Amino acid sequence: MQIFRYADRSPMPWKNGQGTTTEIAAAPAGAGLEDFDWRLSIARMEADAPFSAFPGILRTLSVIEGSGLTLAVEGERPVTLDQDSAPHRFAADRPAEGRLLDGPVSNLNIMTRRTSCTHMMRRVRFQGELQVSVTGTLLVLCHTGGIGIGGASLGPLDCALIEDTEKAALHCSAASTVFLIDIFRD
Repeated sequence: MQIFRYADRSPMPWKNGQGTTTEIAAAPAGAGLEDFDWRLSIARMEADAPFSAFPGILRTLSVIEGSGLTLAVEGERPVTLDQDSAPHRFAADRPAEGRLLDGPVSNLNIMTRRTSCTHMMRRVRFQGELQVSVTGTLLVLCHTGGIGIGGASLGPLDCALIEDTEKAALHCSAASTVFLIDIFRD
């Protein structure tokens, strides 16, 4: 298991320069924006903006801070997303634009290269113990509260990467929210 502490990460400009992003984890190690198989990041939007284009990439976005946004992706009906919405999946190579509802937002993004892998993201609120299955690669990002996993503690926006284990147990003494992101290799 690897732990990625949010406090150890630094924001960088979006690929198109219209916002900032903080990479949490990516594979393979050392991959850049053009050659990752998968990438987990938190994007900050201060104003309405077009999203960066990522050819060959499937993306899922979830609002984690702020009132929300309306996401318009070419060829799809616009959707309004907030912190209670299910994560939204779309092709990252289609033109997309985010319009803020009421002030800045932060979005959790998982992106996978269609030729090598795919993904599934879900938000889970729990208290006590949560057993999760691991069928390849699992990213566990603590959104709110704090959780224990495999002897490590995760605070808000910290992430654990678990590979090749059948099950993992998450523990928390107070209500917490986590994102579980499964990465499936093709």
